Amino acid sequence: MNSILGFDPASLSVFTQPEVKSENQFNSNIYKARPAESKSTDGIYRATIRLVYSPQNMTRSILERQSYGLTDARGFFQVVSKLTNNDTSCPIFSAWKQCRYSKNPVLQAQAATKDKGGNGLFDKRFERYVTIQVMDDQNHPELNGKYMFWKLPKFVYEALQAKMKPSDESNKASIPVMDALFGRAIYLEVKPGPDDPNAPERRTRETSYNTTEISDDIMSCTNPDGSPLLTADEQKILDAYIEAMTPIWKSRDPQKREEMMAAVNADPNTIKLGEIYKNVIEKMKEFCPDLVAELGYNEWSEDVTKRVNDWIACVLAGKNPAAVITTSVDQVESATATVTPADTAVPPTAAPTAAAPGADDLPF
Repeated sequence: MNSILGFDPASLSVFTQPEVKSENQFNSNIYKARPAESKSTDGIYRATIRLVYSPQNMTRSILERQSYGLTDARGFFQVVSKLTNNDTSCPIFSAWKQCRYSKNPVLQAQAATKDKGGNGLFDKRFERYVTIQVMDDQNHPELNGKYMFWKLPKFVYEALQAKMKPSDESNKASIPVMDALFGRAIYLEVKPGPDDPNAPERRTRETSYNTTEISDDIMSCTNPDGSPLLTADEQKILDAYIEAMTPIWKSRDPQKREEMMAAVNADPNTIKLGEIYKNVIEKMKEFCPDLVAELGYNEWSEDVTKRVNDWIACVLAGKNPAAVITTSVDQVESATATVTPADTAVPPTAAPTAAAPGADDLPF
């Protein structure tokens, strides 16, 4: 393992948790590569970005967020679930379990998805987010240098996993793609959908990645204004470290790689870089948005909590919340008093269910 801060790319929490799938949610601070905004003659949106370890919480640098899209009489709203933190006490998840394992077909239908003949009320969503720095985007040059969030497409996640946590059978070294100082760049090419006069919406709806390439060469992050994170002397220390690490990253011999790694870790230059790196992390916290704090689970406001509770009350009463006009749980109970759900038997260890596959590979 690399001794810089004692951090191993394979230790990201995302690599040790069970995988589920879902869809995306709009957020104004999320980087979006939309072909409709491309300035190229072929309509392809091209950009170079750098994925970055979250300086505030490195092990959660890939945030797996679970949320619910709910609809009541006031319209659609979305809430981030406690499931994001592996906390199964989420009241919406508890309500889903109550319906899912009920003996009452009315409640069973509340939990079941529409493709299985149910009402599809529990719209559970899943997305992976990372912190990035926009290195070069000619379509939106005002974003160059900015640190933002990016919804990580499934196939890019799988490419990262292959690089950062390769299988033992591959004999490959772990490549720190997301490291701010000696990570790699990602080259994006996003193409629009087909031009169909009979269905013009296809051009936006069928947007897809043309290619997304992870560079072999190292590209260090910079300050938001484009200036280097390191001084000239610090850069020399980093260069020496990269020179020593390059044969290790390329090696397919685990035993030889371990021996070389031990020598690099014992090198005084590596110790110096470790001290520099600590300062870089603290510096990045000043301008790098906090991925977990901003996009992770936070306690719901009083208004949101009440709205969710009203929604749950309608669901458990066998009603569609979108069709019940109410301002309080008491009114829900009064309006739905004729429905008496049967007893439920909820397995205490029931795990969160995976949502149906969503637009994991869409660029926004």
